[in-house]
Amino acid sequence: MKYKIIKADIFKFNVSNKTNWLFTRLQNNSGLCGWGEATLQGKEFEILKKKNDILRIILNSKFNSPFDLKPKLPFNNILDASISSSIMQCLWDIFSREKGQSIGEMFSNTKNDYISIYANFNRSTINRDLEGIKTRLFEVIKDGFNAIKFAPFDEVDPEMSFKEIMKNMQPGLDRIATIHSNIDKNIKLMIDCHWRFSFDSFLELINECEKYNLYWIESPIKENIENIYELKQIRKKLNNKGIKLAGLENQIMKNGFFEFVKNNTHDVMMPDVKYSGGPDEMIELDKFFSKHDIEFSPHNPSGPIAHAHSIQICSVSTPCLLEYQYKESDKFHSIVNLSNTPIINSKVKTITSEKGLGVSINMKNLLKI
Repeated sequence: MKYKIIKADIFKFNVSNKTNWLFTRLQNNSGLCGWGEATLQGKEFEILKKKNDILRIILNSKFNSPFDLKPKLPFNNILDASISSSIMQCLWDIFSREKGQSIGEMFSNTKNDYISIYANFNRSTINRDLEGIKTRLFEVIKDGFNAIKFAPFDEVDPEMSFKEIMKNMQPGLDRIATIHSNIDKNIKLMIDCHWRFSFDSFLELINECEKYNLYWIESPIKENIENIYELKQIRKKLNNKGIKLAGLENQIMKNGFFEFVKNNTHDVMMPDVKYSGGPDEMIELDKFFSKHDIEFSPHNPSGPIAHAHSIQICSVSTPCLLEYQYKESDKFHSIVNLSNTPIINSKVKTITSEKGLGVSINMKNLLKI
């Protein structure tokens, strides 16, 4: 049977002063709708301006499977990739619903019954002083998470001099110390640096962080081909301290990861379904990483539709840790029925009562823009 997309749009949904989620919806000729997420922090205007040029590519195009349309979509840069990846998410949602299966079941008959989840509580921690961090941390622990992540280095900027970075990283170290001293030793603690450090300053940071029993440090310096040697050196030094190096959240498709995999730059690679090329590309990346003994841990700090897609991907991936944007907004639960996938004791069950994406969309709440 030939399918055809007859309607396509991208919605902006305001979450907070800092955050907007972008949701893509496609409808096919049998009336089924598929959903994807194109959220790209700070680039909402550019995506909405460009959306029609890319959506036009797939409108009224006939296809037997999402693979038929993927070669037509642009993945030249992260802006194009966010729109095209969201289209692929929608196409797999529609296609799997047509087949009466979940997205995960389209790729494998073997499913993980549960997925391990870690709480990224950085963005929901509005009060950034030590007491504010402790208050939010205790809430995370009470909710049963055994793996957590925070981005503590608010005051550090990569354009600073070495001396300035060393001075300005101290408040971040104080935040790490506060978190570390208030959690059980069995809780995995991950730190995200958001590319704020220079190579030399980060080597100094490693020495400072040794005593905090960190599970991984994420994205310490700019992740490009030119920095591969530095990234390898960073990984080696971190590993000597018992810490993993994670990152590469903004890479696009398998080609974007190839040189980093070839050069063994990271212990953990973090493709994002919103930029990497969609669910099928994420599953291929998991296989690619597994062949090279690299851990697969999807980047997932945004809205509920990307979260639902990531659950579907992880349901058939190698065992992994999936990121969850911890309580940034109660709107996370108002536009998507997530009752099928509650997080209990840092795990989520993968079997849902719905096919496709596994959740339903509350259009009434979604359109309250």
